[in-house]
Amino acid sequence: MHITPHTTIHEALSAHPELLEVLIAQSPAFEKLRNPLLRRTLTRLTTLEQAAGFGKVDPRRLVQVLNEAIGETPAPAGVEGTVSATVATEAPAWLAAPVAVELDARPILDRGGEPFSQIMAAVPQVPEGQQFVLRARFEPLPLYTVLGKRGFQPYARCLAPDDWEVHFYRRRSSATAATTSTGSQAPTPDIVPVPEIQPVASGTLQASSEDWKTADATLTIDVRELTPPEPMMRILEAVAELEPGQRLLVHHARYPVHLIPRLEALGCRHAARERGDGGVDLLIAR
Repeated sequence: MHITPHTTIHEALSAHPELLEVLIAQSPAFEKLRNPLLRRTLTRLTTLEQAAGFGKVDPRRLVQVLNEAIGETPAPAGVEGTVSATVATEAPAWLAAPVAVELDARPILDRGGEPFSQIMAAVPQVPEGQQFVLRARFEPLPLYTVLGKRGFQPYARCLAPDDWEVHFYRRRSSATAATTSTGSQAPTPDIVPVPEIQPVASGTLQASSEDWKTADATLTIDVRELTPPEPMMRILEAVAELEPGQRLLVHHARYPVHLIPRLEALGCRHAARERGDGGVDLLIAR
């Protein structure tokens, strides 16, 4: 097989198990892949491009090294200026729309932080028919789903191996096309990043107040002091230990947006609630 940035870690290792050591040699962050439980969960949805972002390595170089290790001829280098393979390949007409908010998440990511809270704080400031422009170190694929549910359409360009420019256009809806008596559009309601119960495509976990007690969870973990991507890895490791019908209670510093697609792919139900200290409790059921 020829490995590309969109090949998942699971696909690469399934076809060539010997690539595990090659991957680990590229970044200390990949040392976690030695854990078989983690390999059965995280790697199924994580592309090499996303892994490169976590490991702070050049995605082109990572793909080249892996292809060379299995005797494959690497694809021509040079991705600067290319667009995302997951969104429109041609610049959409709305790219000329006004930019309401710009956020450079690169410094946050460079410090090992998670920019999700800043992103969600910017979302309510974007009127319909305008854009939110994000700069990041990697293509924020999970964010497409999160903002897509809020009426945003993405368009991404790779400016350099560790520099992505992503435009999110807020589509106009028929409900807001009507104007107020003064002729101005009705204000867009604020979006709450973490609702009391977080619905998911795989089924909502209807958690009562009793369900949030530690005693009702099979396993409880606290990842508040860990730095990304360790919280996600620790949670997925714990999820892999659960038997059907069991629950995991997670104390997290923030709502784990990148974790949600993984949970959905594993068929897990989950609910989230905000704590008084600004953190989040996440209840996960197999």
